[in-house]
Amino acid sequence: MQIYTELTNLKHKYKNIVVALGTFDGIHIGHQKIINKAVDLAKSIKGISVVVTFSNHPLEVINLNLCPPQINSNFEKEKILENIGLDILFNIPFTKSLLSLPPEDFLSLLCEHLDPKYLVAGPNYSFGYKGKGTPQLLKKLGAKFGFNAYIHPEVYYDNIIVSSTRIRNLLIEGNITLANKLLGRPFSFYGTVCQGDQRGRLLGFPTANILDSTEKILPAAGVYVTKTTVNNTTYFSITNIGVNPTFNGNSKHLETHLFDFNNNLYKKTINIEFFKRIRNEKRFANIDCLKKQINDDILFAKNFWI
Repeated sequence: MQIYTELTNLKHKYKNIVVALGTFDGIHIGHQKIINKAVDLAKSIKGISVVVTFSNHPLEVINLNLCPPQINSNFEKEKILENIGLDILFNIPFTKSLLSLPPEDFLSLLCEHLDPKYLVAGPNYSFGYKGKGTPQLLKKLGAKFGFNAYIHPEVYYDNIIVSSTRIRNLLIEGNITLANKLLGRPFSFYGTVCQGDQRGRLLGFPTANILDSTEKILPAAGVYVTKTTVNNTTYFSITNIGVNPTFNGNSKHLETHLFDFNNNLYKKTINIEFFKRIRNEKRFANIDCLKKQINDDILFAKNFWI
């Protein structure tokens, strides 16, 4: 998959381009339907599939106070789209100049660079100044600019519309099981291992502490069944999110304990996939009670994979 960070003229390089448009801030099962439709259409006309999206959430420019935390980092987004089978990704910054473009001018700019045969979008897609561009306008302007607009219907799970907002709420609640179903994959967290307080090692359960990201959403505080990948090798693990109340902690952190792993992870980048929430975070009366609970958590996690 080729990745561009600015809109580039490709219409002379490729023929039969099919473009999927959207913020795609979760790349959940609804977004995947839209992108897969673009990929399938491109294959049907022996063309090239393209996603045009933004490297930052539009609300970061429109109203920073309303900007939600990321479900995926840009790195994660690229990996997910590559696995879908996309040919080209335009992951471009959403800027004030883009915000001020009238809808027709935005389409004109897109067609000037890509000359798409199809534009694929979701039913709530908006574009151009004040979001005045609608799916209906996309269809209407198709004849003028020479493309066919395909508007994908809403995607439902258990009779509720799949949306990034719903997934964020599920993660905040700690309902990782349902969030994963809507994402179509395990929620994951890429991070760099940093120096922790090393209490886990003293307790007999060494953990890798991950640098916190203020932009990336974290699930609710608690202990989770996870898998952790290091240098392309995946290990079963449990992961704790919280403040370590037993030790009077006050800053939220993420730490993971890998089973059957004894190597040093300091400064390594690891990926943690979340599968099941075991329990809430809680304060323990003493260290022995905490150690017993951690043993129980590990047993729960091991039995989860049986």
